[in-house]
Amino acid sequence: MKRIILGITCVIIIVLGLSLRSKVPFMGDFLWAALIFFLFSFVFLNVPRRYQFIIPLLFCYFIEFTQLVHAPWINELRENRFLQLILGHGVFGVLDLIAYTSAILVSYVITGIIERRIVRYN
Repeated sequence: MKRIILGITCVIIIVLGLSLRSKVPFMGDFLWAALIFFLFSFVFLNVPRRYQFIIPLLFCYFIEFTQLVHAPWINELRENRFLQLILGHGVFGVLDLIAYTSAILVSYVITGIIERRIVRYN
């Protein structure tokens, strides 16, 4: 049941991200990081909670810091529309790191609240 809820959440985030990312500043970054959090939680269902926060955050930071690299091969990858959604546009931004941290923190807190309520009612 938990995996179904996480999967549905991922689909909702994708739809929101594709429709809002260019309309609201940093919303695309926020939703992208939330998606990474929920995808990680979906794939690694029984990982300890602290890793649900740390690993997606480190992944998002890693991707952001790779935007400091402008080698021809990675710039060619960024020209692909799908890979651009993963790798970014090639411009490093500290505000992106803040959006990633906020999104993963919010996602972590929300899932913790939901999990506690489910445990309480079972």
